[in-house]
Amino acid sequence: MAIETKKELFSIDNGYRKMIAVLFLVIFSMSLLMARLFWLQVTQQDFYKGQAVENSTRVTFLRAPRGIIYDRHGNLLATNKQTLSMVAIPRQLDDIDSLAVRLMPILGLDFEKIRERLEQIGESDSVLPVVIERDLDLNTVSRFFERKLFLPGIEILPDISRSYPQAELAAHVLGYTGQITEGQLKRRPERRMGDVVGQDGIEKIYDVQLRGVDGEQRVRVNASGQTFSAETAKPVITARPQAGMPMILSIDLDLQKAAYDALGTRSGAVVACDPQTGEVLCLVSRPSFDPNVFTKRITPAVWKRLNAPDHPLYNRALSGFPPGSIWKAITLIAALESKVVKPDTKLHVSGGISLGGFFFGDWTSSSGLFDLVKCLAWSRDSAFYQMGLKLTPEQIKDWGVKFGAGRPTGVELPHEGMGLVPDSAWKERVYHEKWYPGNTLHMSIGQTFCQVTPAQAARIFSGIGMKGKVPNLHFAIKIGQRQIPPPRQETVKVKPEYLDVVLKGLKAVVASGTGGATRLGKIEVAGKTGSAEAPPAGSKTHAWFACYAPADNPRIAICAFVEHGGHGGSTAAPIARAVLEKFFAIRTASATQITTKKSTISKRNEKPKNASQKRLNQ
Repeated sequence: MAIETKKELFSIDNGYRKMIAVLFLVIFSMSLLMARLFWLQVTQQDFYKGQAVENSTRVTFLRAPRGIIYDRHGNLLATNKQTLSMVAIPRQLDDIDSLAVRLMPILGLDFEKIRERLEQIGESDSVLPVVIERDLDLNTVSRFFERKLFLPGIEILPDISRSYPQAELAAHVLGYTGQITEGQLKRRPERRMGDVVGQDGIEKIYDVQLRGVDGEQRVRVNASGQTFSAETAKPVITARPQAGMPMILSIDLDLQKAAYDALGTRSGAVVACDPQTGEVLCLVSRPSFDPNVFTKRITPAVWKRLNAPDHPLYNRALSGFPPGSIWKAITLIAALESKVVKPDTKLHVSGGISLGGFFFGDWTSSSGLFDLVKCLAWSRDSAFYQMGLKLTPEQIKDWGVKFGAGRPTGVELPHEGMGLVPDSAWKERVYHEKWYPGNTLHMSIGQTFCQVTPAQAARIFSGIGMKGKVPNLHFAIKIGQRQIPPPRQETVKVKPEYLDVVLKGLKAVVASGTGGATRLGKIEVAGKTGSAEAPPAGSKTHAWFACYAPADNPRIAICAFVEHGGHGGSTAAPIARAVLEKFFAIRTASATQITTKKSTISKRNEKPKNASQKRLNQ
C-alpha cells in the first residue's frame, strides 16, 4: 500500500514538472514573439513603414530653381525655364539591351551610348529618377508617348533648366551648367547622379549658393510601377524645393555690350573696372560661345563649333600675352625708384641701339632729346633700352608684381592665367641658360618672355591711376540678402615725385602722343598704347591700350586687347574709347536723373511766402 502511494506521488510530481516545463516554454516562446513583434512594430516602425511606402509609391524629384543672376542695374544675366526631361527609375529597369534598342529612335543616339547610360543608372543606389536626356523638344516627347507602353522604368517629367538671355555676350563671365560627372560625384558626395551643377565661370565658383535644395513628390503605384487611376496619379509633394540664392554682379550690361560690339569679329578681350572698388564693369572675350547649348546634349555640329580653331571657349581676358609698350609704365617706375634716371632726366632717342652685336630697333627712326614724359608719350623704345641697360630683371619684376603682374587679380573665375614676369632665376630654371643684357632690353619694353593678362593690365593701370592703391578685382556685389563688401586695396609705396612723372606721361600719351584716338574733350583720359610682337613670325603685332579716366580722379580703368591687331593706337584705343563714351554717357544720364529728382523734391518741400509766390510755384 505504501509502495503504491509512493508511485502515485512520484507520478504526480513528474507530471507537475512536465507541466511547469511546458508552461515555461510557452511563456518563453510568447515572450520571444512579443519581443519580436515589439521590435518590428515599434522599434523598426519607421523603417518598415518607409519600405511599405517605397513599394507602393514612386518618388520623383522637384528640381530647385538655380539662383537668378543680375547685372548691377537688375538686368537678367542668367535665369531658369520650364522644360521636360526623360528619366529612368533605377529599380524598375529590366532588360537594358532591349530598352536601349527601343530608345534609339526616340533620342537619336547610338545603342552603346544609351546602354552605357542605363547601366550606370541601374547600378546606382538611387531611389530617385535619374535624368537620361534633358530639355526635350516636342518631337522627342511625342515619339516617347507613342512607345511608352514598351518602355518600363522610363518617364518624362517636368524639369527646370538654365537660360542665358544674353547668350554670347557674358558667356566667359557666367560660364555654364551641365550634368555632374562621375569625377565630380566622387568629390561631392552630397550630390546625386543626374544633378545639374556649375561647370565654369560664376556658375561654378558660386554653385553652392546658386543651386538651391531639390524637393520631392510621391505618386501611388502598383507592383509594376504603374498608377492605379487618374485620381491616384496626382502627385503629393513631400518636400518643397528651395530656390538658390539670387546674385547681383558688378557687370554693367550696357558696357558689356559696348565692349562686345566694339571688339567685333576680332579675337581679343576688353576688361573694365572701377579703380576705387575693384568692381569689374565688363569682361569680354571674343570669339565667344552661347552657354545655352550646354543645357542639353551637345550635337556634333555644336561640338565642332566649340572646338573651332579660333577657340571660343578660351577666355582671353584671363590669358597671358606679351604686353608690349603698356609695360613701359612699369619700367619707368622701376628706373625712377632704382635711381637709374631722375625726374628731370633727358634721353637721346633714335632709331635704336646696338648691344653685343645685335641691333635693338625703335619703332621710329626720328631722333631728338626727350624728357621722360615725352619718352612715355611717344613710346620711344630707344629711351627704355637705355633704362634697361642699367636695370636688372629683378628690379623691373619687383615693381611689376607690386602692381599686380604675375599673380591673381582676385576675380571669382576659374582657370585664371598668371601671366609671367621673368627674372634670371626663372630663365636658368626653364631654359638652363643665363640671363643676357639683351633679355633685359626686351623686358623693358614688354617683349619676349614677359606676359600679362588683359585683366591684370586693367588692375595695373587702376593702381597707377589711384597713385599706388591697387584694387583687387571682383564680381559679386550681393548674394541673397548679403551685401558683399569690396576686398581691401593693396598699397604700393612710390615716391610722389616719381609717380608724378609717370602720371604726366600717361596723360601726354592721350593728349599729344600715340593714344590720341581716346581723347574725350572735357574728360581727361590717361593711358598707354602697346604693340607686342608675337608668333608666328611675320604676323601682325598684338594691339593693346590700357587707360583710366578721369585722369585725376579715376572712375573707370580699361584694357582693350586685340590678337594680331596691329598698332595699339589705331586698333585697341578706339575700342577703349567706345567703352569710355558709353560709361560717361551712362554716368551723365544718371547724374541728370538724380539732379532732376532732387530738384522736384526740393520744389515740393518749398513753402510759398505769399499768393504771388504760390502761383509761380504752381
